[in-house]
Amino acid sequence: MTVGVLLILGAILLFQQGAQVLTPLADISGLSSHYAKETVILPPTLYSISASGNSSVSEDLPSGSQIVGSLQVAEGRDVAFYVMDAGNFSLWSTKHPSVTVLAEPIAISYNFSLSPNVAGTYYFVFDNQDNSPRTVIFSLSSVQTVTVLNPLVQYASFELLFVGLVLSYLGLKGGKRKPESSPVVEETRTWAPSWKCKFCGALNGEERAFCVKCGRSQS
Repeated sequence: MTVGVLLILGAILLFQQGAQVLTPLADISGLSSHYAKETVILPPTLYSISASGNSSVSEDLPSGSQIVGSLQVAEGRDVAFYVMDAGNFSLWSTKHPSVTVLAEPIAISYNFSLSPNVAGTYYFVFDNQDNSPRTVIFSLSSVQTVTVLNPLVQYASFELLFVGLVLSYLGLKGGKRKPESSPVVEETRTWAPSWKCKFCGALNGEERAFCVKCGRSQS
């Protein structure tokens, strides 16, 4: 019964925490699979960059997210490509020293990936340092690793609850045994002598009419 109660408590904990807490165990035992789910933040978009000019696009990104993007400059030309947070973009815009999260001074066909350490607004900057205009196609997506648990793990809370209830029921049923009947003790009669033979002196029981030793009647 104790095991059943522990399994029920474990099932309740899994209901509260969710089956995802079993992911490390599922990974070790091969009862899980993983795949990358890509969510489009910015579909392929065309940007025109003036001669010796720049353009930028901003997006709010959560911390720790996996961001992937693609940059393609038309006609095989290049631009400088930078990624900055809001504070450093403000400094860069006013020609002050700034720090970039990512920098590619000569980008023609460029794919990138980054994971922001801090949530906030990030700027993706296209800087044309040439005296002729540029056309840029830019796209941005977030990638999330999705874990799929085997049904044995996914529904472990229900399985534990069922087994726990069964074991608890069997424990309760086994604990209510009928008391064993005590063996019947046969009543034993203690033989006590009641008379003495007047011929041989032998002791005899009350129910006897003749002496057990000599066989004579006492009358």
